[in-house]
Amino acid sequence: MPAWGHALDFDDTLDTGGSIHPGVSVLGAVLAVSDSRGNVTGKELLLAVALGLDVSCRVALASTVDRGWHRTAAMGIFGAAAAAGKLLRLTPEQMLAAYGVAYSHAAGNRQCILDGALSKRLQAGQAASAGVFSAVLAQTGFTGAHNIFDGRFGFFELYQPNGADPSVLLRDLGTAFRGEALSYKPYPCGRPLHAAIDAALAARAQLQITRADDIAAVTIEADPAGHAEQFERGPAKRRPTQVVEAQFAQPFLIATALVHGRVGIAEVDGLGDPAVLALSDRIAGVASEGRKKGSVSITVSRTDGRDVTIEAVDPIGSPHKRLTDAQFQAKFRDCARNAVQPLSDATIDAALTRIARLEALSDARELMAAFAG
Repeated sequence: MPAWGHALDFDDTLDTGGSIHPGVSVLGAVLAVSDSRGNVTGKELLLAVALGLDVSCRVALASTVDRGWHRTAAMGIFGAAAAAGKLLRLTPEQMLAAYGVAYSHAAGNRQCILDGALSKRLQAGQAASAGVFSAVLAQTGFTGAHNIFDGRFGFFELYQPNGADPSVLLRDLGTAFRGEALSYKPYPCGRPLHAAIDAALAARAQLQITRADDIAAVTIEADPAGHAEQFERGPAKRRPTQVVEAQFAQPFLIATALVHGRVGIAEVDGLGDPAVLALSDRIAGVASEGRKKGSVSITVSRTDGRDVTIEAVDPIGSPHKRLTDAQFQAKFRDCARNAVQPLSDATIDAALTRIARLEALSDARELMAAFAG
């Protein structure tokens, strides 16, 4: 399940922690243990999730330099182990052992993203599975390394040499829960591209664009590194051949937003859409030396001579621009209707009802009951 949850790149993100997606591994671990153990209450499930998210986010925030790890996997495993261990009621000694065993499994790279490989999804699933496995082994008395993060061969020394701040792990522990800083995606694609998509949709609305033929030109201005990433990496950014490529292809996604007025699961999967590809081919990229790293502006010109330039800023879904309940429900429905076996509206409604009363559930297995048939 966690691999599926990560497949669409529609999961939560810690924007300030190297874009780790902690929810898939933590939720996957929690739902698996809840199903196996039975009689886990909704409150217990929520507590385990809060703990797991906090741990994953703290490890990511303490890892201050990007070393190319797929943080969702390599760091998310610690949150998965913590959440599973909480539900298994591990002692402090057993929980430490679970972390140690989890460290032995910590892995995941981002080369798979550059190569458009499906193993990116697999890595998220591995983190959840290994997190549960680590907690279960610890429960039996199995031991792992103790000095997991600061040891001579600990996580920070081996995985983050000269790129870690261990003090972040314990800062405000128990009073500040880092999972509260998560962003929730309105679009199923890489989070760093969301502000640009917001800007493209805003430009479309302001210019009252209803057809691709209304668009005369589109220019994306970015810092030199951002420009090179999207406009000097070959044709896949304009014409992706698979969904994994499309999820990180800025020209393709901007063209999708301008043509369709939305960027949902079906739109990102529309790899052969002729109107989108034609516009994507025409989008111009400009590198600006004075731009802040990661900043983007989009200029859209209509065929009638009107144009607008919009600066891409704090994207929708962040803690400062939270999704509404209606937007969360629309996202859930989009996912459910695009499942391998699409869910009926009645099943979706039943699932949403259970989610709304999660804290009151006497057995968290009720959450999955709507999907059992």
